Amino acid sequence: MNIMGGDHSPCSLILDLLNEYSQGLTIKDIASHLGLNRNLTAKNLSILHMQGRVDLRSYGKVKLYRISQRIPFHSLSLVTNGCVIGLDQLLCVKEILGRCKETIGTDKDVLIYRPYSEICHPVFHDPIVRNYLFEYKSGYPPSPLHKEILWNNQVFTLTIAPCIFDDGNCGLALVLSDISGINASSIEYKQTKRAYHHLSREIPDFIAHFNMEGELLYINESYVRYCGKDQDELLHTVGIPLATHDDFSIICEGVRRTVAEESTTPYDIRVVMGDGDIRWQRWIFYPVFEGPFLIEMHGYGRDITDEREKSAYYLRLEKDFKEAVSEKSSELREVTAILRREIDERKVLEVALKKKEEQYRNLTEITTDMILEVDCHGIIVYVNPQVYHVLGFHPPEVIGTVIWDFVVTEKRVSIKRFFSQNTGYQFEQVSIPLNHRNGSEVWVEFSGVPFFDENQQLSGYRGIGRDVTKSVAIETYNRRLQAIIESTPDIVRISDIKGDILYINKAGRKILNIPDETDITTLNNSDYMDPEDWSKILLGRQTAIENGIWQGITTLRATDGTKIPVSQVIIPHSTGKGDELIFSTVARDITEITQFQEILENDYLYTRSLIEANPDPLITIGSGGEIQDVNHATEQVTGYSREELIGTDFCTYFSDPKSARKGYKQVFSDGFVKNYPLEILHYDGHVSPVLYNATLYRDRSGAVQGVFAAARDISAIKNTEQQLAESRDYYLKILDNFPNPIWRSDTSAKCDYFNKAWLSFTGKTIKEEMGDGWVKGVHPEDLDRCIALYRSSFDQREPFFMIYRLLHNDGSYHRIADYGSPIFDVKGEFSGYIGSCYDLDEVEVQ
Repeated sequence: MNIMGGDHSPCSLILDLLNEYSQGLTIKDIASHLGLNRNLTAKNLSILHMQGRVDLRSYGKVKLYRISQRIPFHSLSLVTNGCVIGLDQLLCVKEILGRCKETIGTDKDVLIYRPYSEICHPVFHDPIVRNYLFEYKSGYPPSPLHKEILWNNQVFTLTIAPCIFDDGNCGLALVLSDISGINASSIEYKQTKRAYHHLSREIPDFIAHFNMEGELLYINESYVRYCGKDQDELLHTVGIPLATHDDFSIICEGVRRTVAEESTTPYDIRVVMGDGDIRWQRWIFYPVFEGPFLIEMHGYGRDITDEREKSAYYLRLEKDFKEAVSEKSSELREVTAILRREIDERKVLEVALKKKEEQYRNLTEITTDMILEVDCHGIIVYVNPQVYHVLGFHPPEVIGTVIWDFVVTEKRVSIKRFFSQNTGYQFEQVSIPLNHRNGSEVWVEFSGVPFFDENQQLSGYRGIGRDVTKSVAIETYNRRLQAIIESTPDIVRISDIKGDILYINKAGRKILNIPDETDITTLNNSDYMDPEDWSKILLGRQTAIENGIWQGITTLRATDGTKIPVSQVIIPHSTGKGDELIFSTVARDITEITQFQEILENDYLYTRSLIEANPDPLITIGSGGEIQDVNHATEQVTGYSREELIGTDFCTYFSDPKSARKGYKQVFSDGFVKNYPLEILHYDGHVSPVLYNATLYRDRSGAVQGVFAAARDISAIKNTEQQLAESRDYYLKILDNFPNPIWRSDTSAKCDYFNKAWLSFTGKTIKEEMGDGWVKGVHPEDLDRCIALYRSSFDQREPFFMIYRLLHNDGSYHRIADYGSPIFDVKGEFSGYIGSCYDLDEVEVQ
């Protein structure tokens, strides 16, 4: 039988069957469908697989055959302006078509039969491409891959797809096309659009785009499946599929109003499904503008039918609950009245039972509780032997003492007050701390009744005391634990197997925005999570049941819609009622941690930007003197690129390497170096004078990792300093040779300069005149007036003129006219005063 020819050959029948089952079939399924022998089916599948017409994929022990999507290799040269590289099943180059040298940079003959891992080209070293080839080699041929590759300042599109060669062998075809002429922004737009369509297709909610005429421009896969139609049937129709025209008109009008009010409004609409079922949807629409014009509406929606039904169900439950509470309250009042009558009857019986006290005294001797009787003054008149087991005293040691002698100090006052008031009331389950004989504290729970004499006067109390020390300790522990749980900032919840909340602490109510008056037993954990997070919690619960605990990170949703990222811990507990479980959950708000991590990442980018923007050369040097990193300013000042600098000895880039090495070692000995003078050597030979500042940098453990250094180019500073020095010398020379006496003061009103004419007039040295030394030459009668005028003018920053007598070098006083004026620097800040003097006596003589 010719199994390869004819329309009804086994191979043809197998191919026709696999065309109907695109997901693939096993050998057993194919043989069963076609009624063929299993061995014959396997043989024909092997032939088809060798021909590349079917693919084989293994899932554990299960092997599925499906129609191959392989493309004839030689036909691919017709669809590219680049080249096509064919790889065999061992991922070695089998054939090459097209412009190999221009596209790959290597002749065709060099590449043939070489493994892809030995080819130095971005195509074969891209992580995504390598992973794709690895999956193919592992026997799991993936879907075709489309990617853009940048090489030699050119942009190529890379498409990888299964192919079949002329000799019938299978392999992979790598199609490279040059798209360098395409606008980069167009590529980025396509990538963005592709990513948007991919993400919108995967989300379970609905996404739809409409133009302002209501025409449907785009709809995601979720809504297409929801409608039960093909996407082509829905596109370019008017309005929301399945919804009425009136509802869509209301939405359009609302979107236009939204533009004016700058707010968004959700819309709940009814839709009619294909089977006639009525369902509810909730949509939110956002306007899209092109310039000032509204051109599109983008809608985001979801099915809320179940939510509405749950809300109605909860309302019915709430109504039924209120009716049940009202009915039970009425029943409770009736029961209370019956109990009250019974209590009254018991009081009557107690009077009769008192006469039979002796009959039951033997019972008090053997009871595990402590029974005692005290008179109205608190003196113990009877106690059973159990007092020894409770307090460590025998009955004779206790009888005749007052009861408060055994009470701990802080409670004695209240016990004395009780007996002094002679209330005559019965008491139940009153816990009192007593002192044990060994000094320890014992908690006893008393219940007692008063007894009266024949005149109805209070005679004392009879009561039963039970040792509840362990219970009090447990209760105290539970109260403390409750206080801790209530005061913790974390969310603590207890819920049953269905997720219904049984308990939630204050922090949980606050974070999830649950009002205090809300009955938490009506709430469910899924109310505060998105479906994917609730599914994660259900899986986590199963893990907790198996391992005793589950930890993970999920997101909670408060009642106001706020999303709260949390770290959750789930622990299962048995209730003791069969296999019924409850779960305790502790959730910690990690919003700040998440934000802090984002801040750290942003700070790193910001810091790196600052370093790159810094005009000063910055460099990190390893412990061996090798350059680890530099900024752009270092590249400019040395003339070398960052790649050329990293890993080289930093000392070689200075005119004096020995001095640079000395400064580097000084950082390690002193921990830092400041304003260390060096000269950076440019590769073209010119030098730049700099001041280096450096410090050690360490890792988290404190270990020294290297040196961080910064250089400040001081070429301009040196030029400025030289010009300032020359200018200062020039003007000081002018003032020094001025014929009139001149002085200058600083911002503290102290004189810091006198010219030659002043020193010649007074006959003193500049050291004697500096500061306030010059006032010694002022005539005593003029001194106070002179100083007062000088100080007031100085404080107000105003010019002044004054005449005073100053001691001349000949020993006589000359009248001096002194003109003082404030001086300011280039920034307008006050720098002091300068004054010029004239000898009036000398002028009159002339």
